[in-house]
Amino acid sequence: MPAKILLLLVLASLAGCATVTTSESNHQTSSAATQSARLAQQKAELAEQQLAAIAGQRATAERQFCPNWQRALLHARNNAIGCAQMPINAQSACWQAVAQWANEESQYFHALHPLFTHSPYAEPAGHAAHFFDLAQSWAMTCEDGGAACTQASGHQQMDQEKKQVNQFCVR
Repeated sequence: MPAKILLLLVLASLAGCATVTTSESNHQTSSAATQSARLAQQKAELAEQQLAAIAGQRATAERQFCPNWQRALLHARNNAIGCAQMPINAQSACWQAVAQWANEESQYFHALHPLFTHSPYAEPAGHAAHFFDLAQSWAMTCEDGGAACTQASGHQQMDQEKKQVNQFCVR
């Protein structure tokens, strides 16, 4: 009989250990789930903040797009006239500077394109970027002299890109 009592005590103590272990395991699982839920909530809040910041940046960039385009276009026109009116020996350096400036404008408009994804401004930003890509190539061609400048191809494509952006900005 004492062996049976001893066996019952051992079983009871093992059952108690199993219960404590299961309870601790459930508590740890519950705690991990709570931490995971908190982390997911924090990530969701951060994502919302980032989306709001991007929306703000997009709205600002959209308001500035047409005025920036028009300023850049006027600057490009003035640069071309200025270089053409310079003495022949200074024109090459002038056109190099214009090419560098057109490259910077191109990069600016290319950078706007992904910001404007799913926005009506995406297509005009692409046209503006392409216009300045072409303007850069044209300015580099002009470094070789006035004849190279007037014979350079791409004027029609530049005019087409400019027309696309201007039509958008007139609305």
